Amino acid sequence: MTAPIIQRREPGLVLVFSIITFGIYLPFWYHGIYEDLQTLDGRTPTGHGFWLDFLFVILTFAIYGIWVDYQISQQIAEFEERNGLGPVQDTSIIAVILDVASYFTAFFTNFVTSAIQQDQVNRVVEKLETRLTSDAGVPA
Repeated sequence: MTAPIIQRREPGLVLVFSIITFGIYLPFWYHGIYEDLQTLDGRTPTGHGFWLDFLFVILTFAIYGIWVDYQISQQIAEFEERNGLGPVQDTSIIAVILDVASYFTAFFTNFVTSAIQQDQVNRVVEKLETRLTSDAGVPA
């Protein structure tokens, strides 16, 4: 078995790109994270495709985006737990708090949520690669 191929994105750059583009970068990031979670777990966070969820976010003035971020964090934590990749860090409540706060911070805290979730995905992939390397008998 080989590790899934996931594009590594630096959480700090997710934050910086989101800030300097005034959030225009985020839909591109979300599209990538949907693909990554589909590759890792065989499903998207909400069970819908990215474009349908993106439409819901627009139609609800980003309120649906709070649910999406909650689901992303939940899916990552569930994947870690199901695959024994602990310790599991469930950041779903933090995602909701930051997303709600984003309405009062010009959406800055939403950028932070995305950086945190990117860090989680990177960490999960590193744990998978370490496990596969050690299972194969190759020194890590």
